[in-house]
Amino acid sequence: MKAVLFDLGHTLIDYYCDWKAPEDRGIAGIYEIVRESASRVDRQEFTDFLAERLRRSRSMKFDHYVEIPLADLMGECLDRYGCLDEDNLQRSLEVFYGVLLEDRQLVNGAVELLASIKDRGLSVGLISDVAWGLPSEFPMRDIRHFGMDRYFDDYVFSTDVGLRKPHPKMFKIALSNLGVDASEAMYVGNSLAQDIKGAKGVGIKAVLKCSAFCPQAEGVVPDHTVGTLAEIEGLLE
Repeated sequence: MKAVLFDLGHTLIDYYCDWKAPEDRGIAGIYEIVRESASRVDRQEFTDFLAERLRRSRSMKFDHYVEIPLADLMGECLDRYGCLDEDNLQRSLEVFYGVLLEDRQLVNGAVELLASIKDRGLSVGLISDVAWGLPSEFPMRDIRHFGMDRYFDDYVFSTDVGLRKPHPKMFKIALSNLGVDASEAMYVGNSLAQDIKGAKGVGIKAVLKCSAFCPQAEGVVPDHTVGTLAEIEGLLE
């Protein structure tokens, strides 16, 4: 084995499991930005509009494995209400990122495992979809916050490549960037539907890290299943 690749959310960093309430708070935050610049914006009409756009975006992502950048969606929303400018756009992205920070925790053993893998002389990569299609600068903030950036050799984020897992191209890009073949790599993720299906689809050994948020997929079977990151050590022998 030459490389170990990871998912981010619920594999190395835990966030929300139920996204409905956090998303509602994000929408409410965007409404406040719009209300500062636009007069007489009906709150319910605004909420219905943005909620529906987010729903449609989510459906496109799940059905076609494409990323819909939140910056594009926010730009459309702010333009609709006559308050699109660079400052408001950045503020709107910060609102949704701020929602993520309400429940952000490092998964036990994450830093220790990454350090151990590097000590073995293996490459470390990340393949991650980004919540709501936020720009990759935001998950990079989280990675740096927990001191994990020093261990990674490469990152593949959905908003940088315009695709979402389990699209095979995301995994192939990661392999190419690290200069390894699929047979020389292992991928660790918490979702059968996105992580395990995607990794196995290109021939990478796939390890399911069980978590509170563990999306299922009928007929998808991981090569290994672990309950803690520490158990990955035994798979590296």
